[in-house]
Amino acid sequence: MISSRSLRLIASALFSLALAAVPIRAAGGLGGGGQKDQKEKIDRMAAQLEELKTELTLLQRQVQGMQDTLNKTTGELSTLITQISDNVSAIRRAQSAVSTSSSDATAQLSTMGERVTATNQRMERLSEQFAQLKKLIEDIPKQPTLAQITPGNAEQLFAAAYSDYSRGNYDLALSEFRQYVETYPSSELADNAQYWIGEILYAQKKYPEAVAEFERVPVVGPKGDKVAIALYKRGLVLAEMGRKGEAIAQFQALIKAYPKSPEAGLAAQQLQQFPPELVNPPQPEPETRKKRKP
Repeated sequence: MISSRSLRLIASALFSLALAAVPIRAAGGLGGGGQKDQKEKIDRMAAQLEELKTELTLLQRQVQGMQDTLNKTTGELSTLITQISDNVSAIRRAQSAVSTSSSDATAQLSTMGERVTATNQRMERLSEQFAQLKKLIEDIPKQPTLAQITPGNAEQLFAAAYSDYSRGNYDLALSEFRQYVETYPSSELADNAQYWIGEILYAQKKYPEAVAEFERVPVVGPKGDKVAIALYKRGLVLAEMGRKGEAIAQFQALIKAYPKSPEAGLAAQQLQQFPPELVNPPQPEPETRKKRKP
């Protein structure tokens, strides 16, 4: 069984690796093509990471219901993987033996022919095993559609909404996420649903609406796990709209409120793309008092 703790560790590790892989260079402004490409990469990476985190959350919530199926398939998958590993090892040994075999040409060709035949047979078995593996994976329960949702089942509604979002059915997913927030405002996933509302509007290039919806995430779930990323995405949208001052203020507020979060690091990198005089405007010097004449 895949434990919730293991899933969290996987998500944390993937997130850390992804952040380490994003090269960011300090620059003077947002106008350059290189900075724009870097910003787009960051946007895509953040969206992919959020999708991964949501998928892991859904998986955690479905583990209990899938326990019997997973227990049944674990042994079969383990056997197939072991067989595949053995066959791959045998193929590698055959290839290594061919390259280092005796210099006797006649014996070598004969041996090579036998090994090629054995390799072909193993490849055929591998194909069959991969087909079985694919069948087992396809048999794992899928996320429900809207028509299959049991009334009052919050998890099914969220899963259907996210499934529609993943397939690009934005209007339907938007309606489902809104329904989730309205129906289950105290749910642990309410802030997640609110976050994906903002993501959908951003994907539809409805930037003012996206800014407003991202801003609502801390209201819906003040202690939720989507607050920091929602504020970061709000800053990105403001910057894309040309509202640089508001974007800078948003990034700075995020760093102050969540200094140890991965999003704080991303926000700091974004601030490097703005002119220094906008990020740290010069403070007016205090007016000296005029000396009175004696």
